[in-house]
Amino acid sequence: MFDYPMEIRLRDRTPVLIRLLNQDDKEELKIGFEKLSTKSKYRRFFVPISSLSNSQLKHLTEIDNKNHLALCAYIVGQDGMFGIGVARYFRVEDEPKTAEFALTIIDEYQSQGLGTELLNLLIQCARKNGIRKFIGYMLAENSSMLKILKHLGAQIRREDGPIQRVDLILSS
Repeated sequence: MFDYPMEIRLRDRTPVLIRLLNQDDKEELKIGFEKLSTKSKYRRFFVPISSLSNSQLKHLTEIDNKNHLALCAYIVGQDGMFGIGVARYFRVEDEPKTAEFALTIIDEYQSQGLGTELLNLLIQCARKNGIRKFIGYMLAENSSMLKILKHLGAQIRREDGPIQRVDLILSS
């Protein structure tokens, strides 16, 4: 697929390691989730959630990297590696060329270009796996993410209350 792990740099020049997420990442995902603000958790799940259950962790990490793929971003420091973001897609069961995507970045690393980079890499992976369209749902208040998606050519429309549906054609 791609040469993972790979290194990128944030806008502030911080080096970040990106690799495919795997089933051994449950604890790291749990720790990263706990670092998210209440606002970021709500933006990701649309409901107040304080922690990930074991079944959620299993669902989010035991993946096949074709129908469900996730990229994780890590900072490598003197105390080891710690996760700062995840981008993922799930293939839509009755529409095999469509996948729902999600992106989560720990608050202190938002607005550093990581979301854009992860989304672009996720799109490349999806294309390689035969996916031609991403759909996503996000809150209207998530203006920074909506801006990135509009820049990529996404069609955005109001769904239910504050929820926006995003349709993004993955051009080759």
